[in-house]
Amino acid sequence: MIRRLSGEIVEIFDESIAVRTGAGLCYEALVGTYALPELQALMDAREPVELHTHHYLEGNAASGQSLIPRLVGFLTPAERDFFLRFIKVPGISTRSGIRAMGLPPERIAAAVVARDMGTLTRLQGIGKKKAEQIISHLADELAETGLLAGAQEDARPQAVPASQASEVMAILVGQLGLRTPDAEELIERALSAKGADAQVPVILEEVFRIRR
Repeated sequence: MIRRLSGEIVEIFDESIAVRTGAGLCYEALVGTYALPELQALMDAREPVELHTHHYLEGNAASGQSLIPRLVGFLTPAERDFFLRFIKVPGISTRSGIRAMGLPPERIAAAVVARDMGTLTRLQGIGKKKAEQIISHLADELAETGLLAGAQEDARPQAVPASQASEVMAILVGQLGLRTPDAEELIERALSAKGADAQVPVILEEVFRIRR
């Protein structure tokens, strides 16, 4: 069982990254789009990354499919802890669960506890019925955990809009289908035009203006 992966990010894809360890082995880990801006920054700066991982087998042996080992990576143990709770909701698989991570897990946890259907249904693959199931299964449980502390901290104004960039990235890649490099370039241009403290609606408006 691989619980942690450390090394150099050598490539970033739309849903995963490749990490080369000190031993020279290269592992691919699925990641949520919320983490892509931070991971891209680490790659650009050639700084090492440490992912807290969930190791699972993908496939259906009963139908004759080969079981493929996969890694899912998170920036903190708390994010991984939330994800493991999230995929226990009926109908949410590991793969669909990581695709839904378009916002930081702390933000999603806060939305669950607040029973915020609007935020939850903006996540990829989460409709109204699924959002209701998530709230039913997790709201009370999450209210008793420490995951919300990070969400409350994120809610305060920030000099560098990491959460805003992550949210815009999730919309551009997860909902509009843009490639990650194209989305990153658009976000960078929008922030240059509107300022580092621009909020999500302002960033999106500028992105759409640039694309016209």
